[in-house]
Amino acid sequence: MKPGGPPSKGSRLRSATARQAGVAGENVDPSTALRTSLAPQILDIDGFIARVEPFFKENGFYEKEIARRTEQFGNIAHVWSIYESRHNEDDPEPFMRGINSIQLFNDGKRWWIVNIYWQQESAENPVPEKYLTLN
Repeated sequence: MKPGGPPSKGSRLRSATARQAGVAGENVDPSTALRTSLAPQILDIDGFIARVEPFFKENGFYEKEIARRTEQFGNIAHVWSIYESRHNEDDPEPFMRGINSIQLFNDGKRWWIVNIYWQQESAENPVPEKYLTLN
């Protein structure tokens, strides 16, 4: 999303998630996108969109998956989606990297996101090299 750009991608997120899906991540200062605490902040989809949308509109936010790990058993799946975030698509370096942990279920017709939890990379917890390849 470009700063001051088009409407959020909230409707796209809503269409991919189960009705009672949750979104949780580290407590992050919305003005800087930097971690303030390791304690998770757990929100529903609308709460998450309401919390991040003002920051995205003002600062721009582009998240690109750079690697993925997927495990599946029957109708459940777990995906680790390793990402880089930039304020502008053409920024030479990301301002943040991390891992999205995504739980999904298949209702026989399609996959639904049940939960998303993420942690951004830090000096103490860099993204391990073993997760930086697509599978």
